[in-house]
Amino acid sequence: MSRISNFSSNTTLVNQLLRTQGRLFDLETQVSSQKKSQDYLGISVNSQRLLNLENTKSQLDRFINNNTQQSVRLSIEETVIDGLQTAVKDFKQILANYETGNERDQEAVTLVQSQAQQALLNIQNFLNTDVAGRFIFSGSRVTNEPVEFGVNTLSTFQALYDGVNVTVPTTRDAHLERFSYTQDENNKAAEFVDPTNFLSFAQDADGNAATGGNGSITATSALFSNVAVGATITVADTTSNDGTYTVSSISSDGRTVEVKTTMLTDEANALLTNIGYRDSTSPTEELSIDSSDYGDLTFDRAANTIVASTADGLTNLAVGARFTVTGTSLNDGDFTVVSNDGTTVTVASNKLTDEGIGSGNTFFDSFAGSQVVFTDNGSGTDTIAVEQFGGAGAVPDVFNGLAVGDTVTLTNTASNNITFTINAISADGSTITVDEGVTNETDLNTNFSGSNSFSYNAGTQLAFTGSTKSIVMEDLSGTAIPGAFSALQVGMSITTTGTTSNNGTFTIATVSSDGSSVTVTETITDEDDVNGARVQSFAASGNISATPYYSGDSSSTSHRTSELRSFDTGLTGIDPAFEKAIRAMKIILQGEFGSDGGLDENPERIAQAQYLLESSLELTVSGTPPFGTELTSNIQQLQQNNGFNQALLNDQNDLHKDFIGFIDSAVADIENSDPLEAITRLLDDSRALEASYQTFSRIRQLSLVNFL
Repeated sequence: MSRISNFSSNTTLVNQLLRTQGRLFDLETQVSSQKKSQDYLGISVNSQRLLNLENTKSQLDRFINNNTQQSVRLSIEETVIDGLQTAVKDFKQILANYETGNERDQEAVTLVQSQAQQALLNIQNFLNTDVAGRFIFSGSRVTNEPVEFGVNTLSTFQALYDGVNVTVPTTRDAHLERFSYTQDENNKAAEFVDPTNFLSFAQDADGNAATGGNGSITATSALFSNVAVGATITVADTTSNDGTYTVSSISSDGRTVEVKTTMLTDEANALLTNIGYRDSTSPTEELSIDSSDYGDLTFDRAANTIVASTADGLTNLAVGARFTVTGTSLNDGDFTVVSNDGTTVTVASNKLTDEGIGSGNTFFDSFAGSQVVFTDNGSGTDTIAVEQFGGAGAVPDVFNGLAVGDTVTLTNTASNNITFTINAISADGSTITVDEGVTNETDLNTNFSGSNSFSYNAGTQLAFTGSTKSIVMEDLSGTAIPGAFSALQVGMSITTTGTTSNNGTFTIATVSSDGSSVTVTETITDEDDVNGARVQSFAASGNISATPYYSGDSSSTSHRTSELRSFDTGLTGIDPAFEKAIRAMKIILQGEFGSDGGLDENPERIAQAQYLLESSLELTVSGTPPFGTELTSNIQQLQQNNGFNQALLNDQNDLHKDFIGFIDSAVADIENSDPLEAITRLLDDSRALEASYQTFSRIRQLSLVNFL
């Protein structure tokens, strides 16, 4: 063999060439990309620091994007607030101009009310602003159009808010009142109770037609505890009392609201009275008639009539005219003529009709001495029914509080002392269908206990005690049964039937703490009724509700401008700055010209509205609040808050951008290569690689033959 190089030396030289070539490729990549490495492995010493910097930059980019979006929202809010400010200021000036003129001039009243309507429509449009389909003044309910004032038609608004019977709420709480009841929510699971019959209506809260008063609406439990005086409520689905009313007072137990009504008080032969009215040809001129024209007056609530003792003494009161009566004992006030034959004037009234009092639908219906009927109908269809004694009819609502899947355990029966699982409950609540089989029988002493603390005794009696005027539900051993009357309230009327000596209607004076007994205000006779006695309390079904102009919610969110700074974003359509202005304009808008509730007859509304408008615009307001202390939020403050938040967003974004610049510089120091160094090393390695190839080629050509 004559060749000098061998396999081992060739392999070593080739590996060295490949390493140099690889290094040359890396340097070429560095020069072309200006990066030290294409992955984190190439800068492993600084990779963790680089990752931290990149994550921080990504977070700052997100803050900038979110702040930019929030800035757009704030800019839109700023435009809306500015528009609202203009609308409120313009109307405030219009109201001031009206105040300096003739407040009873029909054209002036029409103008100021039409301007109030237009201002409300403008505010409604502003507050219903949406961005990309999301309403910005509705809280978290971004798909709900937040406000609806109901002022698209002036006549419709004034028909609802006539300014006398139904007035615009004057306080914030009343203005924003919201509730809706179709049943007694507190007694949905109570035994012997049909919660859908839960209302009673009284034409006169004190029950005396010879005294003045309002109508009342009473619930079977304290549903009205949180209702605000002055709220507008709507009654629907009743027999006789559907309509809209203004709350004038609320009872201390939260069960009764009195509502404003217009009705006469029974009064006969009222002497020395006076009636003032407007001249139909000159509405600003006041005329009057007195006892010398019509004699004495007789007022009749039921007929809604005022009758003069002198024939044709009331001829001057035209149909539709408003007149004011003074000098009576019970009927001073304003009325509107519905019809007039010259002697008898029929006046407009707005009053409730007695409903759900002492008769009607049953709220509470309890029987003493019932019977339990077990019927074997086949697997899974056996029934247990509670009936009146002797099978006179079903006992409704016995199984209230139970549901399909619940269990009941029976004792004191002849053949059915086991636990049953309910698979169905009848619509009237008197019968359950059970999974287990029953033995046919009718039992008078069955005791039930079950899920949800359910308890019922079939063998009961009513004990009447005359000395204490008490009525107690007992078992046959004479032990009081807790909870028998828990659904009843003081002041309710109960009707007892099926007794020997105590059939009648009674008013509850007290209910015992355990609900086993009641005392009544009327006289009762000592008696124990074992079988068939019945206690009922009546009420009417219906729907009672209050709906504000705002349909969003009051949720607020916090916007983070950075890791350390944030601000709340919760401006909604019920912000006091907006609500006060809306309330003020509605107060001016209510009531038709020439009516008892018109602006011309209620000039005090001007000052009330002016205060609310000023409070809506400015933090500092002179004068006394007409409706009590108002919340202080105002448009001026909203503008300042909005401007501050926009400045904060801009400042934070500038800081974020500066910080990103510093991060980019630090990242460049870690990632970027030195071009001069990289090119120098590239040239060195390139020359070295060329020399290596030349050397390798020369060595491959060497042979011992060349030296012989």
